[in-house]
Formats: sequence, structure tokens, C-alpha cells
Amino acid sequence: MKFFHMADLHLGRKLLGEPLWKEQQDILSQVLRMADEEKPEAVLLCGDIYDKSIPSQEAVGLLDWFLEEMSVRGIQVFVISGNHDGAQRLQFASGILKKEGIHIAGTFRGRAEHIMLTDEFGPLHVWMLPFLRPGMLRPFAEEIPETYEEAVKTALPGAKLHKEERNVLLAHQFVTAGGERPETSDSEQLSLGGIDRVDASVFEAFDYVALGHIHRPQKIGNVKIRYAGSPLKYSFSEWKQTKFVTVAELGEKGTLSVRKLPLEPKTEMAVLKDTMEALVSDKYERYREGYYLSVVVTDEEILEHPMERLRKIFPGMLEFAVENRRSRSGGISGSAELQCLKKTPLDLFGEFYEKQNGIPMSDAEQELLQDIIESMEEVGS
Repeated sequence: MKFFHMADLHLGRKLLGEPLWKEQQDILSQVLRMADEEKPEAVLLCGDIYDKSIPSQEAVGLLDWFLEEMSVRGIQVFVISGNHDGAQRLQFASGILKKEGIHIAGTFRGRAEHIMLTDEFGPLHVWMLPFLRPGMLRPFAEEIPETYEEAVKTALPGAKLHKEERNVLLAHQFVTAGGERPETSDSEQLSLGGIDRVDASVFEAFDYVALGHIHRPQKIGNVKIRYAGSPLKYSFSEWKQTKFVTVAELGEKGTLSVRKLPLEPKTEMAVLKDTMEALVSDKYERYREGYYLSVVVTDEEILEHPMERLRKIFPGMLEFAVENRRSRSGGISGSAELQCLKKTPLDLFGEFYEKQNGIPMSDAEQELLQDIIESMEEVGS
């Protein structure tokens, strides 16, 4: 049985204020063409389908179009919510959509949801676990788990898992392997101090674990536990990455093959770092069209209106910084202000709290603050 594994679509996202919905539409069109060639039985969408809990009209339209195109092709789609999604909104009409082969687990209902598929090798069980925080188990457990790992363990099927048959899990968590962390990017929203980590050993009983949350495609400790990564680059820290659709094929029990199909962005991304004289020369002519750019000027002397000059040459420039001895001696790395803007509200408040009190926030305080932030985002959207 062949699966397309994807995650972190972040439909509706902007790159430093630049709308990306056309790029997202183009990349999803590529996935549809791949589906026509590969003919997978199902597509696994592992969270952060939308970029905001209340998505834009364009974002909702893109998902509606993509799901309809998959349904027309007879390809089943399994969808879970991520930490960016409004779980209840993503869950809307899931009962009707299930009849069309679109399976959505937006809200957490106490246990991972279960769908059984069959092929020539017998049953294959798909388990769907939306993004989970310990507090989400409050309505379902006498004792609330203290850690994310304990929460995930509690929510997994446990004794109900059909261990003699094939089992695939969709999850959206920060998964580590024996303390080894996944390679991350600036575009992810991770908890301060890694309190949300879940060890990969929790998923040992599954034949394939399709993860979302981390934007770089990679395995975690074992080839069967994988992050699909995002289909587009969502920060300049990712500019050298190649994005993929992960293809997982499960034959008889214990047989797994994994390969990656590269995706080509409609607009590329690059970081240019050089003197003004070099930047305006023919050396960087190729970047004048078809690129989103972060440009760093290294001249030591003060330049007159450098940003305006460069924007005329590079219309795709979204980020600008100066990096020289003067900026470094002033305690500014050249893009420090921009790095600050990329931090989450939880990160910034956590740093302020520790500076004021001399100790970091506890796990319970961070979880409470995260709930408050998410509530404020919904009200403000």
C-alpha cells in the first residue's frame, strides 16, 4: 500500500508580509501531478494544514480544491490538526467528508482515531492523533499527564493495537530520539526549552509513523519514524533545503520502503551577502527575477539609501541587514532585530520571565500561557 506523506502546508502563510497562496497552489498542483503518476492509495496530511487557527478565505479555498481533486481521483486523505490549526474548524463536516474518503481528526477525543484499510497483504490500520498537549487529556483522564510524552503514551491505542497486522500513525509532535533533536528551522513554533518533546521509542510498535511539526524532511532515529517537512520554504534559514513529498510503501508486515519526490517552488529563495558594489554588479544578475531574497550588505563605510538602491535591482528582496565591524561592536549581528521578530510570543515572554525572576517558567506555567496566547489569537483574528 502506497502513501504520500505530507505535513505543514501552512495554507495562508506569508513570508515577511509577502502572500504565498499562489506558490502554495502551484506546489499542490505538483502533488496532484505526482499522484496521477504514482497512484497512491492515500495521502497523509500530518498537521498545520492552515497557518492560523482562523484561516483566510484563500487558505480555505485551497484546501477545499485540493481535497476535492484527491477525492475525484479516488485517493483517500487522512488529515490531523497541528498546533497552528483551529482543531474544531478543521473538524467541520468531517462526518460527510468521511463518506468521500476524506478522514479528518481535528479535535482530540481521548484516543487516537482509527480507520482500517485492506490490500492483498490483509488489514492495515491507520491511527490519527491530532496535536496534543497534556492539558487536553483533562476531560478524559483522572490524572492529567505532566509531560507531552506521557500525554502521547496515554492517547495511543495501547492494548488495542493490532500488533500482528500493519499499523500507521499520523502525529504532530516534537519527537526526539534518545536525546537527539531533529534539525529545525526558524519557521517552526516550538516551545521554550523543548518541554514538548516526545521520545521516538513511544512509537516503536508502529510500522510507519508519519510526523508533522518540523519543516525539514528527516527520519528520527529509525527510517520508519519520519518528518515529511513543509512543501515550501517558510524562512530564509531553509533557503538551501530541497522540499519533498515522502512516499512510503508498506508490503507484508515488516516490509517498508521510503523514497522522496522533489518539489520545485514557483519562486526560489536565496540569501545574498556581499559589498554594495558586488551586489549591484552582474555577479548577482540571476537573482533579479524569480527569487525571494534576504540581502546582507558588508560595506564598512556608511552607504546612502542602500535599501532603496537594492530594492530597485532586486524587487524580490524581503529582508535587509548591514553586517560589519560597526554593527558587531554595537552588539547587533546585522539581523538580530529580525531574529527577534521570528520568536514566538511564548519564547519572548519566557525570556522576560526568566530575566525578571532569575528562574525559567515551569512546564505548567508555559502550558497555561500557551492556552492564553491561543485564545487571544482566536479573538484577534
